[in-house]
Amino acid sequence: YRIFKDATLEEIIDKLVAERDSQFTDEMYENIRKADRTVYEVMTLASMVEREVRGEKDRKKVADIFWRRYDINWALQADSTVHYAVGKKGDVFTTKEDRDSLSPWNTYRYPGLPLGPIASPSLESIMAVIYPEKNDEWYFLTTAEGEVKYSGTLEGHNENRVRFL
Repeated sequence: YRIFKDATLEEIIDKLVAERDSQFTDEMYENIRKADRTVYEVMTLASMVEREVRGEKDRKKVADIFWRRYDINWALQADSTVHYAVGKKGDVFTTKEDRDSLSPWNTYRYPGLPLGPIASPSLESIMAVIYPEKNDEWYFLTTAEGEVKYSGTLEGHNENRVRFL
């Protein structure tokens, strides 16, 4: 972005919003509306997907898991939001103490989306959230190597935790 030295905060924010808006097509806006979502929800969830997994296929799959959990008011349980809440960087894992944080950004403690985006999501993450890949999984974890392990049951997820974490 080209930002002039004397730019005001409002001008900078306007430039960032306009740039992001220029990346959205009318079709994307229409699909968000058809899914009964808001751009704010899409951007918030896309920021979580951005921080949770890498790779287009995993992002689309995880977006579907998060939307289904969101729609039935399950806790999203995203470590990325806990990291944001407690100011943790570098480590992909959270501790019990981290997950017990009373911050409204903590999606382990509070169902639904956090108060807003936790990062600036890539267009790939935004597209994954608008066009998620339908699947039957309810749980996922990301290994220290960045590999994503899925499970359709809590029992399977707990087995993955023991096996891969």
